[in-house]
Amino acid sequence: MHDTCGDRPLLGAVLVAQGAVEGGALDQALKAQQQTGERLGEFLVRLGLICRPELDRAVAQQAGNQLQEETGFGSGLRAAIERRHGWRRDFQAVLR
Repeated sequence: MHDTCGDRPLLGAVLVAQGAVEGGALDQALKAQQQTGERLGEFLVRLGLICRPELDRAVAQQAGNQLQEETGFGSGLRAAIERRHGWRRDFQAVLR
């Protein structure tokens, strides 16, 4: 698998490097995604393999940017969403 397209890293490679998705799950999702024609990130969110904040962070990194974490009241929401998604993903892996 190639890790770049031109000078940009591929979204899947960024997600694997961030630990948001495992390589084997990504390979399976890529095969299924080819049949739907859906954008990879949206497809992974729909399948529940990643959450929206993980996709946002990966797309920003792919474009060469870093998302700035907010501070103040309610700023822990993004981290809470990612934690909850990680727990759900781990629980589903145990059930398989």
